[in-house]
Order: sequence, then structure tokens, then C-alpha cells
Amino acid sequence: MSRTSPRAPFGRVLLICTALFLGGCGGGERSELPQEETRLKHLAVLYGQYLRNTKGKPPENIEQFKLFVRTLKPEQLKGVGVLDDVDSLFVSPRDNEPFVYRNTKAGKAAIGPGTVVFHEKTGRDGKRYVSYSTTQVQELDEQKFKELVPEAP
Repeated sequence: MSRTSPRAPFGRVLLICTALFLGGCGGGERSELPQEETRLKHLAVLYGQYLRNTKGKPPENIEQFKLFVRTLKPEQLKGVGVLDDVDSLFVSPRDNEPFVYRNTKAGKAAIGPGTVVFHEKTGRDGKRYVSYSTTQVQELDEQKFKELVPEAP
């Protein structure tokens, strides 16, 4: 009789999300993604790695998360697609402001569809990019953004 670790479901979700991110959705060819979208995808994947390393406990703040990312070896960063300097990863190129990290559940990872983990502070033309815990990235209009991130100014 085999025993299943209590972390097994979390690990499976993380594995599936990572596979979806790395494999794409299988649709037709897509032109190069905007940098802000690419950076948010990288942050979401790294967030998943952080959760795996901390047994599901999210970082308390963005500084704690940055510290984790900076401790990764270059080949680990390259493995998730981070090719340029780590500091630029945390800044949106279209509003030139740091991405906002949401620690929505103190002591417990925010996971699931519709759970925004990172987002642009200002965005552009009334729209902001967000990344979900599932590594999906989406550009939202202000109304939808406020529904998902009600605490944002």
C-alpha cells in the first residue's frame, strides 16, 4: 500500500501549471509576446518554485520573493526563460513601475484560477497585465481588474 504525501496534490498542480507554461496551449503560431507579459509569466513560474521550496507558504512580501529569485543559479533562471538581469524581471516595461505582488492569504499560498498574484501598478490606456497563480497572464480593463484586485488603487 502506498502512502501519498499531503503535498502531492499541490505538487501535481504545480507540475501541470509548469508544463502548460512551457508547452503552450498548442494553438497556432503566435508572434513574440510583449515583454510585460513574458516577465509576468516568468514571475508566476518562479512563484510556483518558491511555493514548492517552502511547502506551499508564500513569500511575506516582494523583497522576500526577490531574495529567493536572486539565490537561484543562472541555469535555473535560464530554465524558466529568464535570460536578462533579474532586477528587470520585477519591472513592467510599459509603465516603468515595479510589478505589484499580492500575498492574498497570509501563511497560505494563493492558488487557483482567478487568483492574481502579480500585476502592473499602472499599466497603460486603462488596462493592466496580471498573472494568475496558474501562470496565465492576461491584460484586463479597469473594471475587470478591480473585480479581481479590489484593494488596488
